[in-house]
Amino acid sequence: MRSYFIVLAFAIALWSAPSSTADLYAGAGKQSIVPPFPMPMGGFGDRLGFFEGVHDEIYARALFLDDGETKIVIIGSDLMSVDEELTALTRTKIHAVTGIPEQNILVSCAHNHSAPSYYQYESDFDKDKARGFFAERFAAAGIEAYENRSPAKAGFRAGEVAGATRNRQQDNEVVVDTQLGVLRVEKKEGREIIAILFNFTGHPVILGSKNLLLSGEYPGAASRTVESVLGGVAVFTQGACGDVTVHRSGDPFLEVERLGRLLAGEVIKTAESIRPSEDVSLDSAFETFALDRKELRPLAEAQRRLDEARTALDAAKAADAPRPILRQHENRVRLLTTLERQSFELQEGTLELSPTYPGSVHVLRIGDLVLVGVPGELFVEYALEMRQRTLQSTGMHLCLVGYANGHVGYIVTPRAMETGGYEASVARVHHKSGRILTERAMRLVNAMVR
Repeated sequence: MRSYFIVLAFAIALWSAPSSTADLYAGAGKQSIVPPFPMPMGGFGDRLGFFEGVHDEIYARALFLDDGETKIVIIGSDLMSVDEELTALTRTKIHAVTGIPEQNILVSCAHNHSAPSYYQYESDFDKDKARGFFAERFAAAGIEAYENRSPAKAGFRAGEVAGATRNRQQDNEVVVDTQLGVLRVEKKEGREIIAILFNFTGHPVILGSKNLLLSGEYPGAASRTVESVLGGVAVFTQGACGDVTVHRSGDPFLEVERLGRLLAGEVIKTAESIRPSEDVSLDSAFETFALDRKELRPLAEAQRRLDEARTALDAAKAADAPRPILRQHENRVRLLTTLERQSFELQEGTLELSPTYPGSVHVLRIGDLVLVGVPGELFVEYALEMRQRTLQSTGMHLCLVGYANGHVGYIVTPRAMETGGYEASVARVHHKSGRILTERAMRLVNAMVR
């Protein structure tokens, strides 16, 4: 008889225990990141001096998600780049208040060329002060998102924006990423939007080097429009836009609004077709490693390769080669000229290069969506490959988040290191870095679903 009651009590306990599937909780935050002190603007070598005003507010926006087992924070900002120090400061501040594991916090930016930059050195500019200010604002957005948490639902769908971008390294509209990924997060009861996370690929360079007014560029314009129509906080993340830029013509500020509306329209349409679910599982994996610097050949070999490229260019000109062929030769000469100069400076001891740079891969799973964060300007071919491989091996969707958790500069393809171009000439890491990042990301993605 005693054993009967023990079994009965055990059965009642199991029946009354909470379900193993916890509710999804979500929150969003948004903080201005307009500096209260003078700062330089980044993104263009010929732009000197500090910003002179604010055309439109720039922000850090954050999304918090919790499935009962895993808590994550995704921060998107209107800055041009974030480094490892800013990422570490932001993570530490958020963890101190919320307890969220630091490796579960992704810190990214739009690579906006109309934003302040603490990378650009000025003798009277305190970079640590600027970095501390942005870390404080980023953390405030993440903590606000955490404190605003409530029961939620979420769902993902991919839209498309074709004809807005081109591959500036290959000079075509073929090797681009036209996907516009949209994650809709809404309150569990009703349809009130908590946040829209959207991802698109294209350099925000519309306003150009002459502009000295802070602006969120086209990502900021898109976020404003989405927020005004759908409500909530619209968090933009940039894709693998290392070799992808946007089409623009006419008045730059009008172009910013036009492209912003174009993106926002697709975000709104796609978001309204999503059927969010309460059953959304989360996961996070963060890995750091070293990336080798790019290869610099001995000076004599560098000079020989440059001479050969100049001879080939002269021959193409003499043969009246078509303009695309001449451009290819010119790009190669430009690349090899830079490499020859760097080889000379390295030999003379006037150039200091780090042997390695801090690489990382951050993989976040949100239901059937995978976000892969990489710390730099990845060429788009790698993102397209990762998306296809992820779909084939897991059935899940992938959005590549560039400029995340650090910045190692351009991450080019081996082909680009042969054909040349601006990106390859200023790249700091070895041309094998993109392959290393891709394979490490795929290993983490596949481990999440097994």
